[in-house]
Amino acid sequence: MAPTTGVFAILPENFFSPLAWVNREHYAALLVLYYRLFQENTQGLERELVIRAFMDYLSLHHGSLADEDDEGEAPEDQDEPVPAGVQELDFEGSLPGLPAAKEPGRTAPNDRVLAGRFLRRLINAGWLTDETLGDYTRVVNITPWGKPFFESLARLDEGLKTEYESHVVNIYSALCGDAVNENGHFAVLHAHEETQALIDSLKVLSQSIKGYYDKLNADVNAAQVQEILHQHYDLYAGEVLDTAYKRLKTSDNVSRYRLKIFKQVGELLRNEEWLNESARKYSRVRATSREEGRKKLESMLEEIRDDLRAVDPLQDEIDRRNADYSTSSVEQIKALLEPDTTLAGKLGILVKALYGGDPPLTEELSHRLHRIRTFAKESLYHRRRREEADFKPTAAVVDTAALEQAEAEFFDRMRRRLGMKRVGAWLDELGGRDRILSSRDLVRDEASFIRFVYSILYADSRPNFDYDIEDFLEDDGSNTVSAGGYAIPDVGFRRKG
Repeated sequence: MAPTTGVFAILPENFFSPLAWVNREHYAALLVLYYRLFQENTQGLERELVIRAFMDYLSLHHGSLADEDDEGEAPEDQDEPVPAGVQELDFEGSLPGLPAAKEPGRTAPNDRVLAGRFLRRLINAGWLTDETLGDYTRVVNITPWGKPFFESLARLDEGLKTEYESHVVNIYSALCGDAVNENGHFAVLHAHEETQALIDSLKVLSQSIKGYYDKLNADVNAAQVQEILHQHYDLYAGEVLDTAYKRLKTSDNVSRYRLKIFKQVGELLRNEEWLNESARKYSRVRATSREEGRKKLESMLEEIRDDLRAVDPLQDEIDRRNADYSTSSVEQIKALLEPDTTLAGKLGILVKALYGGDPPLTEELSHRLHRIRTFAKESLYHRRRREEADFKPTAAVVDTAALEQAEAEFFDRMRRRLGMKRVGAWLDELGGRDRILSSRDLVRDEASFIRFVYSILYADSRPNFDYDIEDFLEDDGSNTVSAGGYAIPDVGFRRKG
C-alpha cells in the first residue's frame, strides 16, 4: 500500500532535480544568491532584478558551465525576452567554456538567455514561483515548502558554525523571563526546542571528530607532514576547535544559567495554578485535552532539566575524542620526522633495512629474528604441555570464631548505615514535617555534615525519597554558605505531600 503522507506529499517530485544535474553546484549557488536578495528586500523580488543577479554570476563562471538538454521546456519559454533599451549580445559560435552550438548556424546563448533558463528550471522544480502583480510587474517568490531548504543551503554556504552558548541563554530567557507567567506554554515549547538543539549540536560535534580521526589514519604510509599539519591546524582546528564550542568551554554561561534554570523548572512543576492555566492554553493550541496538555508540559520541563544535566558527559566525551585525535596526529608527525625515537619507528626501520633493499639484507645477514627461511603452518608456536603435578588436596581449616566476628561486624555496619529511611527520619526530627529545612539548620558538626551529604544525594537521585531539594541564591548571586565549619551549597529540603 502506497503511503498517503510523507515528504513528497508536499514537495514536487522533481524538487531535488536541479541539485542532481550536471550544473548542480551552479544551481545551488544561484539559490543561495536569490535567498540573499530575498533577505535584503522587504518586498517581493522583481524578475528583472533576479535575472540581472543571475547574469552577473553566470558571466563569471562560463568556464565551468556544462551543456544541458533543453527538452521539457515550454516553447514560449525557450528565449528570455529582452527589455526595451537593452542591447542583446550575439555570440557567433561558442564562447570559451560554453557548450558548442547544437545545430549548424545556431549561436551559443548569451548570459541573459542562460539566466532565464536557470530561473525557469528552478521554477519548474518547485523552488520558486513566478507571479504577475496588478500593475503587470513580474516578481519571483519562494515556495512555502522551499524555505527550510533555502535556509539549509545558506547555512552550508556560510559554514557549519553552531553557537552552542546561545542555546543556554535562550533557554534561560524563555523560562526565567516575564513571558513565562502569561504565556508559559509557548515559553516551555521554545525552551524545549532550544534544549534539543543544544544536545543535538553537541552530539553531532562529538561524532564529527571521528571523521577527522578516520581520515588521519586512512593511509598512514602515504601521509606527509604537510598534509597532517594542514588537516590538523587548518581544517580540524578551524571547523572544530575554533567554533563556538571553545567559547562554550571558556565561558561561565552554562554553569551560571543552568542552576537558575533548574530552580525555575522546579518552581514551575510545583506551581499548580501556573500548570493548570498553561495546560488550558496549551490544550487550545494543540487541540488536546487539558490533562494531556498538563502531562506534556510536565514532561517537557523534566526533559529540559535532564538534558541540561547531560551536557557535562557530552563535553567530557568531546574532550576525550579531541585528545585522542591530537595524540594520534602528534604521534604520526613524530614517526615521520624522528622515526628512531619510538619503538614502532625502530621496528619499521629494521623491517625496511631487512626486506626493503635490493637484494634484501635477509640473504646476507643472520639477524636471528627467526631461524627458518620460510614460514609455514609448522612454524606456528605450540605451547608445551605441563606435566601433571603430583599433589594431594588438603582440607581447608575453617576458623569459626573469625567468621562469627566478621558476621557480627557486617551486621553492625548494616545497622549504622545511613539509608533513606534513616536520613528521612533525621530530617523529620529536625522539623522537616512543619517547614523547609535550610543548610544552616542541618549542618552543625561532622556527623550532621555527613547526613546532610546523604540527604542531597537521596533527594537528587531517588524518586522515592521523602524530601525534594530546592536551590537558594544569596543576594550576591552565590549559592554557597558556611555552616558548622564547612562551605556547603545553600539548599532547602521540602517534605513531599
